[in-house]
Amino acid sequence: MRSARTGSDMRKRFFIPACVLAAAALGFIAYAVGHPELSFPWSVRITHILYGLYADAVALLFVLAFWKRAGWMHALTLLLELGAIFFLVQSMCSVFPEGEANWYLPLALGLNCVALLLNLTAIRQRKRDMTENREANQ
Repeated sequence: MRSARTGSDMRKRFFIPACVLAAAALGFIAYAVGHPELSFPWSVRITHILYGLYADAVALLFVLAFWKRAGWMHALTLLLELGAIFFLVQSMCSVFPEGEANWYLPLALGLNCVALLLNLTAIRQRKRDMTENREANQ
């Protein structure tokens, strides 16, 4: 039988990988600043998406390290919301050439809609569970 995990075990489970990923990001930034001639073989848009996903993963791990209710549905919803925030900020900070569409904003809105749908399904499930519990207790 599995023993219940304590709060500090859960914190270590998320905090240590978050620190490693944050240190790797700082190392990458330090290397990139020293070597501006290097680049990735794909477009800047793909690079921005990868940076956003990486930043979201690090932020999510730090949040989960100190969050009491760290269920998978909460983690997924939080990750989607962090992604939406990242792409919304990208949308506001990016300058697009004339005739080029701002694709960050629809991506942010899409992620936000998926997170809202997940929240709605979770709320419906909780209500359904509460109703079933009340009926079982009567």
